[in-house]
Parts: sequence; structure tokens; C-alpha cells
Amino acid sequence: MKHAMKCLVLVGLAFLIAGCWDRLEIEERAMVLGLSIDLQEKESSDDPINHPDVDDMPTSEIGMVKITAQLAVPGQIPLGPSQGGGSKSKDTVLVVAAVGHTMDDAMSNLQQQLGSTLFLGQLKIIILSREVAEKGIREISDFIKRHPEIRRDTWLLVNGKKAEETLRVAPKLERVPTLYLSGMLDNAIKMGKFPKDKIGQFWSNLESNGQDGYLPFITVKDEEHIQISGLAYFRGMKMVGHIEPYQIAYFNGITEQNPGGSKALVKLSENESVMLQSTYRKSNIHVSLKDGRPHVQVKLKVIGNIVEKQNVAVDTHDAIKKIEKSAEELIEEQYEVLIKETQEKKSDIFGFGEYVRGDLRTYWDQHIETAEKWREAYQELAVDVVAEVEIKEVGLRSK
Repeated sequence: MKHAMKCLVLVGLAFLIAGCWDRLEIEERAMVLGLSIDLQEKESSDDPINHPDVDDMPTSEIGMVKITAQLAVPGQIPLGPSQGGGSKSKDTVLVVAAVGHTMDDAMSNLQQQLGSTLFLGQLKIIILSREVAEKGIREISDFIKRHPEIRRDTWLLVNGKKAEETLRVAPKLERVPTLYLSGMLDNAIKMGKFPKDKIGQFWSNLESNGQDGYLPFITVKDEEHIQISGLAYFRGMKMVGHIEPYQIAYFNGITEQNPGGSKALVKLSENESVMLQSTYRKSNIHVSLKDGRPHVQVKLKVIGNIVEKQNVAVDTHDAIKKIEKSAEELIEEQYEVLIKETQEKKSDIFGFGEYVRGDLRTYWDQHIETAEKWREAYQELAVDVVAEVEIKEVGLRSK
């Protein structure tokens, strides 16, 4: 009898959980591929969709926002390589914008313009204007975290100017601008030219007491091209500066991003130089107390190849050693510049604070404890970088 009752219960549960009671046909969804977030002038007003049309309606902490969405046009997104001719980006995507007092208010106003339900499950990229990033992204980040459809492997970027212009770019190499940009960033990681930094990693850094966040920093060129122009770095929830593209290689070195792939032009004399390309990076970070204060020593090893030379011989052991020595001096000099720059802005994007918190736990508990106190301590942190360069290949040698 008991077995019969169990069977009846299981059969009943099967009927309850079967089927797609909450299904929504794909044709009824407005697939959002990219979002951009800009500030809107205070004099502007949004449509009274979620609130009365009054002048004193409260806004987000950064003011009114403008959200622009790039949506896929059904049936126009290519499923494989294009075969001659092809559609232009304006034929494959639709760009719409809406203004709101808050993020969700703007999204509701955006939905009001569309007959299909907005769907963010295929969202590839969220772009912030520099103005938005510098004012603060606390409420924006909270909105993104709360939205169940937005994945943690979405790219979050900062545009040096208006974020909206990124979604209106018409690259000739790809009919969908958002896919072009996300693919460019993914390939840069594979080639070793960019750190792994999607939105999930950014949030993880923000939650840490000993490390600040960083995001890709991009610019739009000639309304056709998107360029990776460095890394935007944050102090808490506000962007405080950005590093140049060539400095990404040095950041990748300390954070041990592999494979290598970055290139560096090493000057040997007035008319002698070589181009080195890294293939592997190894970083060993050690923290200790000196005179009662944390001291960080970074031992960095870079393995690479000579891919170009200018008026210099590379066919002897002594010549290679001279090039390696010059490269080591360049790396150590550039690290001093980069670390000092971030210290002035109180933004520890390298995560030295996490090493202090882990290895010098008693000191941390007695003197630091919070992220804000670590940022103050980071300004005076002593950091020594010792570089070792090993050249594996030099290419063809002239006799």
C-alpha cells in the first residue's frame, strides 16, 4: 500500500512539473545584444510612464540616465561566414534609446517603444560613458546584479566619450557591431594582449578589501573602428584614471596573465632597437614587514622572442645578454611609473592588498581591516620589481 501511494505521488508530481508553462516564443522576444549607459541633461524629461509628469521627481545618484540598446533584427543575424555582398550593420540590428530617472525607469521606457518583450539573456556587452564611470556606478552595478537574465560573462566597458556611439559604429569586418567588439576582446585575451576581465571578475575585485576593479577602456575611431585604448581603473565604485595600451603588458605581467603575446620596443642605443614579444609570464609576489610597514617584492620572469631588429646583431651570446639586460631595465622602470600612478589615485588594481591580508594577517587586523584604509596605506606602499628576461628565439640570423 505504501509503495502504491508513493507511485501515485510521483505520478502526480510528474504532471505538475512537466511542460513549459512559462514559455515565451523566440519570435516574441526582443534580443538585446548590447546596452550603453550615458548621462542625460537635467533639463531633459522622460515620458511619464512609471510616474507623474512632475519636475521634482528624484533621480539616480548620478542623475538622469540614457540607455541605448542594440537589438538583433529577426532573420538578419548571420549564422555563418557571409557570402559576398551581405547586409550592412543597419540591416542586421536596430538601435533604440530611452531616458529615465533611474536604470529600471529607463528600461521600462525602452520597453514601451517595442512590441516584443526585452530579453537580456543574449546580452554581450554593456558600455559606460567615461562621465558615468567617473560619477559612480554603484546603482548601475546593483541593477545589473539584480537582473536574472544578465550573465556574469558579459563584458562591461568604459568608452572614453559617449557610450552610445559605440553601438552605432558600422565596422566593415562584422555585420553586428556588438559581436565584433566582444569577439575583438575575446581574441585579445587569447593572444595574450588583454587580461581576463568580464563583469563577474570586476565584481569580485570590488568585493575585495585588498584590490580595486578595472575595466576595458575603448575609443571609437572614424565612426567605423573600435580601439582598445587601455584599462579604466577604479577606486571603489568610481573610475579614477586609465592606463595606456602599452601598459596593459606590464599589468598582465604582475597579475600573471598567460599566454604572453604583448610586444615591446626596446631601445639599445641611438639607432639600435629590437622588438620583443612575450610568450610566457611568471610572477612571484612576496610581502614582508620592514620598519613596521608592509614591503612588496615582485620577481617577474618574462620569456619571449625577438620578432624584429634594427641595426643590431643577435648572433652571439653576449649580444643576446645585452638585449635581455636592456629589456629588464625597461620593464623595471615602467613598473615604477605604473605603480606610482595607481598609488597617487589610491587604486590597487594589482591586488597587493590581498597578499598583505593573506600573509600579514595580524598586521592587517590591527592596522588596516577595511578597503578604504588599505587605499590610504597603498599610497605609501614600498614595491620593488625585479625583472628577468629570457630570449628563446631570435629568428633568422644574418652571416
